[in-house]
Amino acid sequence: MPNLLRQMMMQARLMEGEPGTPGGGPATPVTPPAAPVTPPAKTGNPLLDLPIEEVPDQWREHARELRRENASLREKTKSIDEAAAQAKIDEAVRKAVEAQETKTKAIIDAEREASHRRIINSEVKGAALSIGLQDADAIKLIDISSLKVDENGEVAGVTELLAAFKTAKPYLFKEAPAHSSNPNPPPPKAKVETFDARKATPEERAAKAKELGISNRER
Repeated sequence: MPNLLRQMMMQARLMEGEPGTPGGGPATPVTPPAAPVTPPAKTGNPLLDLPIEEVPDQWREHARELRRENASLREKTKSIDEAAAQAKIDEAVRKAVEAQETKTKAIIDAEREASHRRIINSEVKGAALSIGLQDADAIKLIDISSLKVDENGEVAGVTELLAAFKTAKPYLFKEAPAHSSNPNPPPPKAKVETFDARKATPEERAAKAKELGISNRER
């Protein structure tokens, strides 16, 4: 009987509301705060991650084998990565060497070309002046682009080039001196012999003295 009375009193309180509740209505139930959600932990392969002594006996040998294979794969991957890095280094070095060789070849070719130009200009100038070119500045009018220096350092075609240039511009050259119309060359000059009194005989000295009008008395 007391239990039944206690239950009835509790129901009446719930229907009337707890004292202090606004409006005398039923009390608003309080919702407890939700517990924080913990993300599931990332789990790997226990045969690889757990200490070997914690692996069950029936799986321990298998775990050791898996770990050996895993270590081998990691070593191969490391070797592949190192080989790839070395290949990149080798490629960079190869490109740098090729660039340097190209630059060096360009410098050598330019120096050789300049040297050949100097040789050609010198050859053309000397040959042009030798055939009567009046002004050395006129050499600039000669097209020497066809002339080349051979492996022996010789310039071929200079004579033909200058002959064509002289035919095209004869006013730049001196006229050749006119030859004499006399077909007979002048006789050679007589050789003059000098008199050496030290080597002459007394008769030769007397004759020479007489020729010169000098009195020659022998004592």
